[in-house]
Formats: sequence, C-alpha cells, structure tokens
Amino acid sequence: MIFRYPFLLLLLLALLGGCGSSQEEKSPGRNKPALIVESTTAALMETHRTIERNATLHPLRSVNLSLQQEGVLLSLPFHEGAQVEKGAVLAKLDDTLLRAQLKKAEAQRSQAELELKRLKQLKGSSVVAENELARTTTSFNIARAEEEELTIRLKQSTLLAPFSGVIGDRLAEPGDTLPRLYHLLTLIDTSNLITTLRISELEMSGLSKGDEVGLTIDALGTPRFKGTIQRIHPMVDERSRQGTVEILLQSTPRGAMPGQLCRVELTLRSGERMLVPYNALRRDSRGEFVFVINSENRLERRSVISGLYFGERVEIMEGLSVGEQFVTRGFLGLGEGMSVTLRGGDLSRP
Repeated sequence: MIFRYPFLLLLLLALLGGCGSSQEEKSPGRNKPALIVESTTAALMETHRTIERNATLHPLRSVNLSLQQEGVLLSLPFHEGAQVEKGAVLAKLDDTLLRAQLKKAEAQRSQAELELKRLKQLKGSSVVAENELARTTTSFNIARAEEEELTIRLKQSTLLAPFSGVIGDRLAEPGDTLPRLYHLLTLIDTSNLITTLRISELEMSGLSKGDEVGLTIDALGTPRFKGTIQRIHPMVDERSRQGTVEILLQSTPRGAMPGQLCRVELTLRSGERMLVPYNALRRDSRGEFVFVINSENRLERRSVISGLYFGERVEIMEGLSVGEQFVTRGFLGLGEGMSVTLRGGDLSRP
C-alpha cells in the first residue's frame, strides 16, 4: 500500500508513540514512592527498674529443743505463745538418781585423791612401789572422770532457753517418760523476721547484699516497712533459672508474725542497657527481630534476643549495636530489602 500523503503518515506515527509513552509511565511498579517510617538510633541508656514479689514472713531463728538425757519429765512450765527470756528454765527431768550417783562419785574421787596424796608423800621410800603409785593415780583419774560425767549429765537434765523468743510447739507433759533427744519444744525468735524470694537470674544481677527494699504486710494494712537484703544464695536453679534472696526486716512492727503474707518491692541496680521501644521489637515464626536501616535507606531484618522490660521499652541483649538505626513506627507493608524514607524519631518517646 502506497501512502499518497507522507505528512499523514508522520502524524500517525507521532500519535502512536505518544500513547506508548503514556502507558509506560502508568505501568504498575514504576517509580513507586518509598514508604515513610519513623526511626531512631540504638544507644545505651541508664536504667532504673522496680519489681514487686509476694512472699511469706519467717522467723530468723526457729529451733527444736530436746533434752540430752532420758527420764521422767518433772517440769514443763511454758505453753504455746509464751514469751521466754534467754536462760529461762524450759524443762526439767527428775534428777534424783543422778544426784545420788554424783554424790557417790564425789566420795570415790575424794578417797582416791587422799590415797594418791599419801603415796606421793612416801614416794622414794622402800614402802611405796612405783606400780602401786601408778595404780592409785589411775584410780584417781577414773574417779574424777566419772564425777565430771555425772556433773554434765545432771546439767543436761535441765533445758535452758538458748535465746529470747516465743514457744511454738509443746509436745510433752509433766510425768511423761522421755527418751534421750526427744523433741519437747519449739522456740521461735519473733523479734527478727525474714522472707525468702525466688528471683529470675536476669533480675538477680541488679541486686546486692545490703540493698534496702520496701515491704508491706497485708495483715497490717498499708504502712510500708524497710528491709535489707541479708543474703543472696550463690547458686541458680538450672531448671527454673531462678535464685534465692533472703530479706531481713530492719525492725519488726507490732502485729507482724511468721506465716503472714508480705509484698516486697525491689529496686534493681541502675546500669547501662540497650533499650528499644516495645513496638519496635517484631516477632514472626523465626523469632524476634527489628528492622535495621542501612546506609542506602534499605531495610534489613535483624534477629535479636530481648531481655528485661522497662516500662514501654525492652532490653536488647544481642543482635543490635550502638549507633545502628532501626524502625520504630510505620511497619505496615514493610519487608526486608525495601527502600524507605526516614522521618526522625526520638527514643525517649517510643
């Protein structure tokens, strides 16, 4: 086909070229604008964290008392709840036989002592032989040892309070015939109360012996009392990953008793930690991650390990370095490798 009008052909080609250019500009995916995100820079921050745990009050000292001798119980004057002072007589056995045996031992020791003294005065003469002096010396030593043994047994037939406290259990009555080391009484020191807590290994690193803590006792209402960390056990349970902390009440309030529920407020030691806003930490089937922004403003999925929570922030223990920039808002539609436009964020306002 031969065109008789060349200018019409040029006009047609120009129109077709214009249409193709317009379609190319409107094709999906071409010159798509980058998503706008808010970001901030990873940095170490001073932390201050308070936790609360429920616990139970216990006496600092609680001992089961028994007599080291057997016999008939003659006296047991105190009952449960009685306040006793250190050195008070708590129990006494019938010691009539022991006293008689002690008198006999004293007489035998005295006789042996006199005989030994007489032989020593005659020592060196032909009247006294060395073997006779040796036998008398041995007899005196045995008599003295028997006297000392009976003196100790007589002393052990009486039970004295080892410290001031309150009688907890009373497990016998006067007239009972008791075997040796029978558990008679429980003595509790209620002037010093402690509580024991199980704390996560992540939290124990923020505590030290001597730290002051706050306590409230439900039975006593709202007053807040002071306590001190007395001991931190050196082992962490390998199953629960928890350790044991003992806390001593600085002064025992009136009405506080062993067995009561208390609430302990612990302030973890301040220290520098890497914190990120809670909403910057993402999770999927592969675990926890954040979107790091590289120098070309492209996203990188960075796997991290989180730690403790501090209000609206969470600690990052591994995976993120100081100075790296990461996304804090604008996650809708984000994916690894995407290009983003930054809008400055502030870590103090997650």
